[in-house]
Amino acid sequence: MKKVLLLGDSIRQNYQEYVREKLSGTAEVFYPDDNGRFCAFTLRYLHDYVRIFTENDHKNFDVVHFNFGLWDVLRLSNENRTFTSEKEYADLLVRLCDRIRFLCPAAKLIFALTTSVVEPGFAPGESVGKRCNEDIIRFNDIARQILKERADAINDLWTISINLPDTARSDGVHFGTALGIEKLGGKVAESILDCLG
Repeated sequence: MKKVLLLGDSIRQNYQEYVREKLSGTAEVFYPDDNGRFCAFTLRYLHDYVRIFTENDHKNFDVVHFNFGLWDVLRLSNENRTFTSEKEYADLLVRLCDRIRFLCPAAKLIFALTTSVVEPGFAPGESVGKRCNEDIIRFNDIARQILKERADAINDLWTISINLPDTARSDGVHFGTALGIEKLGGKVAESILDCLG
């Protein structure tokens, strides 16, 4: 049976079980318990995530589907800039792709674009900061440019998210409702199946 690894932030955590169920019988779906947060965090811990599931057989995964952006675009309340700069984001996406290919050389890579927020976006406490769709659009454009030749596919979760009704949202950032999970998870499962052929 094919093997799939899901990586990413809390958006991934919302749809991961749904994707596992949708691909049941076609692929085994794995994901870390941990929230992957921002690009640099997952880059640091990627080898641990892969090792947990492959038991040192790095050729196990057929597809790695990953998303990062919502933590990277966060604007801390005392700063007028994103947590990760645009240049850092571009560099980190390249490093993530290279690292995934190093650890999982047989895997096809799918990057999911960052989903929209209801501004100012959910943050754990008012003093933390905000997220802006304008930043997300810009970071998604960077991802498209950087990954068009490095990833095997781009999964456009941004477009899915902006066309969903507010009832699909569980807060200003997440799509933790049944509808949100079905729509995002369905698109993820479809993207993986396309890559698996």
